Amino acid sequence: MSSPSTSPLHAVIGIVCLGSLWGLMMSLAKMASMAGVPPLSYSLWQSTGAGILLLLLAFWRDLQFGFGWQHIRFYLAMGIFSIALPNANMALCVQHIPAGLMSLLVNLSPVVTYALAVLIRLEAFSAVRAFGILVGLSGVVVLASPGVALPSAELLPWILQALLTPALYGLGNIIGVKLRPSDRNAPIVMAAGMLGGAISFLLPAATALDQLYMPLPPFVPGEWALVAVMFVSVCSYILYFDLLRRVGAVFVSQASYAVALSGLCWGWLFFGETIGLGVAMSAALIFTGLYLVNRRPAQAPGSA
Repeated sequence: MSSPSTSPLHAVIGIVCLGSLWGLMMSLAKMASMAGVPPLSYSLWQSTGAGILLLLLAFWRDLQFGFGWQHIRFYLAMGIFSIALPNANMALCVQHIPAGLMSLLVNLSPVVTYALAVLIRLEAFSAVRAFGILVGLSGVVVLASPGVALPSAELLPWILQALLTPALYGLGNIIGVKLRPSDRNAPIVMAAGMLGGAISFLLPAATALDQLYMPLPPFVPGEWALVAVMFVSVCSYILYFDLLRRVGAVFVSQASYAVALSGLCWGWLFFGETIGLGVAMSAALIFTGLYLVNRRPAQAPGSA
């Protein structure tokens, strides 16, 4: 529910804008990758742009950082599994599959999160939510079927590789629950720390694997896409934290649907990617699966 200072219309507009920014990142990643930006460097620069701004914002608001072992462990683990690796994998995969399809697959992360949470007994088993997992995965099967969305069956391995991104996001969500420091610092501080953890992993990894890419002017279009990724990432973080404060985490989670829909539209706009009946059917199944997995039973009147 929105706060008194945020009308329902403004909240919905904010969610649509946030989802559109996140969806745009898939197409920008494809542009940068097509221009020769290595996956690790893409993830590095995306993290660097947002990390610097959030760090400055945290200092401006005089927010306190924790640097104990609990905090360092959290920053590194979340930076690697929630930011560095999934974003690098996304940049690798969109070189081979449509950006719109990547935006659909990324939104399976809540499905992975719930499955992992049940396995390690963080969540109780629910038949309805388990059915949501099956429905979401059936959407992936439709998406990967020959002639539905992929121009060639040879690209099927890249669909499977792309599933690693939502799997890593899901794993990151579990890590966030298990390793979150007990003092629970402000979200901006935690996000800045995570991005710092991502950078501390990506910089030596990109250097060691000869993937360190330095965009220098005059920029080619693909390098401008890399610059745009940093700008979009910063804007999305600011909007995300503002919406989190105004309308709460449950409402903000609905941005997943806008990510997928906008990702398909951006892919059509920039790359002429078609949105046929098969893709629409797959999106409907994935959305249904997301709804069932995210669904919570209604509480009885008077319950806490």
